[in-house]
Amino acid sequence: MKNHVQLIEEISIEKKMRKNPLLIPLITFLFAFILLYLIGYCMHLYETGFYWAFLPAGLLVHSFLIITVHDGSHKAITKTKFDRLILNISSALVLLPFYGEHYRKYHLIHHGYTNTDLDPLASPTSKIIYQKYRYLYILLESIPALYTFYQILDFNKRENSKKINNVLKINKLYFIFSICISVIFFLIVQPPIYFVLLTLFVLNIISAVRSWCEHMGTSLEHKTNTYWFPLGFGIGNHDVHHEHPNLSWLTLTIGLFKREKNSNPIKTLRGILFDKSFTFYKLK
Repeated sequence: MKNHVQLIEEISIEKKMRKNPLLIPLITFLFAFILLYLIGYCMHLYETGFYWAFLPAGLLVHSFLIITVHDGSHKAITKTKFDRLILNISSALVLLPFYGEHYRKYHLIHHGYTNTDLDPLASPTSKIIYQKYRYLYILLESIPALYTFYQILDFNKRENSKKINNVLKINKLYFIFSICISVIFFLIVQPPIYFVLLTLFVLNIISAVRSWCEHMGTSLEHKTNTYWFPLGFGIGNHDVHHEHPNLSWLTLTIGLFKREKNSNPIKTLRGILFDKSFTFYKLK
C-alpha cells in the first residue's frame, strides 16, 4: 500500500515537471554537461600523472550514460523522437559510437521480456554459465564488450527472437552519424589511449555490478530490486522504472529517497561471490 501511494506521488511529480516541456531536458543537459566536464578533468589529471583518475572517470561515464542514453532510449528526456538523436550523440561523445543504437534496441527488448528466455541481458546461456560456473560468469561479465557481443549474437541467432528483431531495428544513419562524431571528437580532444581503455574497463565493471543489483538476489518475491548506487541518478528506483519506464531519471531520483531499499552494490557483490542462493530473479 505504501509503495502504491509513493508511485502515485512519483507519477504526480513527473506530470507537474512536464507541464514545462523544457524543464527536464534542460536539467538533463545541465547535468550531462557537468559530468562531461568532470570526465574531461579526470583526463587532465591522468595526463599530469594522477593515473588513478580513470577510476572516477568510469563512474562519471556510467552516470552520463544513465541520464542520456538510458533515458533517451525510453524517450524520457524530451518525450519526442529527438531523444534518439540525443542518445546517439551522447554515446559518441564518450567514444562509444557502437553503443547508442544497440543499447536502445536490446534494452527495450529487456524491458518487454524481463527475466524470460527472450531477455537479452539474462539469456538462458548466461543463466546456465552462472549456475554451473559462477566465477567464469563473473569473469566474462568483467571483460568489456566481448561478453556483451556474445550475448547479442546468441540472442539474434535464436529462432524465437526473429520477430522481435524485425520490430526493433538499428538505424544505420544514426549509427554512421555516431561514428563520425566519435572520430571527429577523438581527433580534436586526442585523449590518452590508455585512459580511454581503462575508463572503459571500469565502466564495464560498474555496469555489471549495477545489472546484478537490479535483477539478482535471494528473494522469490521480487522481479527487480530497489537499491542504492553511487551517482546512480535514480536508476536504483528500478521497480518503478520497470513499471513506468517513461518516468525521467529526475523523478526516479526524487522517489528513490522515499523508497525502502532492499539491495546495494556491497550486498550484491557479497551475494554473487559467496551466497549459493543468490541468483537471477524469475518471472512470476
